[in-house]
Amino acid sequence: MDETNHQDPNLNNPEQEEGPIDQITSKISSYIQLYVDRYVIYPKARWVFAGVVFLIYVYRAYVNNGLHVISYFLGLYMLDKFLGFISPKNEEDVILPTRQNEEFKPFRRAVRELDLWKSYVAAFMVSIVLSYFQFLNIPVFWPLLVMYFIMVMVVAFRTKITHMIRYRYVPIDIGKRTYNKKSRK
Repeated sequence: MDETNHQDPNLNNPEQEEGPIDQITSKISSYIQLYVDRYVIYPKARWVFAGVVFLIYVYRAYVNNGLHVISYFLGLYMLDKFLGFISPKNEEDVILPTRQNEEFKPFRRAVRELDLWKSYVAAFMVSIVLSYFQFLNIPVFWPLLVMYFIMVMVVAFRTKITHMIRYRYVPIDIGKRTYNKKSRK
């Protein structure tokens, strides 16, 4: 049987013309990537920007008396991404060395901080756009959604904390550890 790879001839063809929507999307994507690349070295400024965008969404939700369903799904998405942020990339990378001759493997995250930030900002912006569609402002009994979200969050964090205790790792790095002269002997 012939093992040749059959691909679309127009795929990866640089001479193929893009449609107007593709051109606009490409241009917007280029602008976004330009600003992300420019501010990648300023994590505090990036998170302040994310906080401002989040506050804009909170204001939209307050003005529209709720947006409970959008807020609920936004919260679930943020929880999922945060759990990925505090999770290790590979299970075998988690186990810390117990003997001196074992190799130390640094904690590698499943979701990097920059990817977490980009996901949060994109989710906030999508939520702001969705807040303009009134058919998504579904009347629900919001205390039920809040209780369900808290229950999901408690179960997820309990599982994650149990995993951290079992494999003895801490995913949050406060900074480089420094020692004073008196502690070294």
